[in-house]
Amino acid sequence: MLLHAKSKMLSIHKKMEIMDEADQVVYTVESKAISIHDTTYVRNAAGDTVATISHKPISLHETHDITFADGSVVEVRTEWFHVMRDVIDLEGLGWQMRGDVLQHNYEFVDGSGITLARTHQKWVSLHDVYYIDVLDEGQLDKIVAVYVALERIIREREIRRENESTAAAGAAAAHHNSGQN
Repeated sequence: MLLHAKSKMLSIHKKMEIMDEADQVVYTVESKAISIHDTTYVRNAAGDTVATISHKPISLHETHDITFADGSVVEVRTEWFHVMRDVIDLEGLGWQMRGDVLQHNYEFVDGSGITLARTHQKWVSLHDVYYIDVLDEGQLDKIVAVYVALERIIREREIRRENESTAAAGAAAAHHNSGQN
C-alpha cells in the first residue's frame, strides 16, 4: 500500500493528512499550537485515535513515546554514534528505523531484518509531501504512528539547527559591532 502525507505549512495547528493512492484520507495528524505536554494525535478515517505521541523533554537522546489505542507504549529513541545514517530504536516493537534524515529516506525493519515499510520525500511541492510504501499492512497503524514521531524528531532537529545558526549569526554580528566601538 502506498500512502502519501501532506503537511499544511501555514496552519495555526500543525496538521498532516495521510492519504492513499486514490487521495482518500486514511489518517489525520494534529498537534495543538500551544500544548503543555507537546502531544500529537493520530486518527484514522473514522476519527478514532489510533495513537498519541508525546515528547520526553528530559532525555539524553531525542525520545518520543507513542501510546496506541490498545494501551501499549513504544519509545522512539535516536541512537548516538551513527554518523552517516540514523538508527532509531523502537522499544516495545523490536523494530528499527534506518535511513538518512536529510533525505527523509527511511526503512522500518523488524527484529528479523524484514523491511515493513519505506519512506521518501517528494522534493518539488507546494506542501511537504512524503511517501510511505507499506509492505506489511497488518502493521499499518503502528507504521504510520512511528513515521509521525520520526517527522517530529526531524522537525525538532531542523528547528534546533536554525536556532543555532541564528544564535551564531547574532553572536558574530555583536562581536563585529563591539570591535567597531
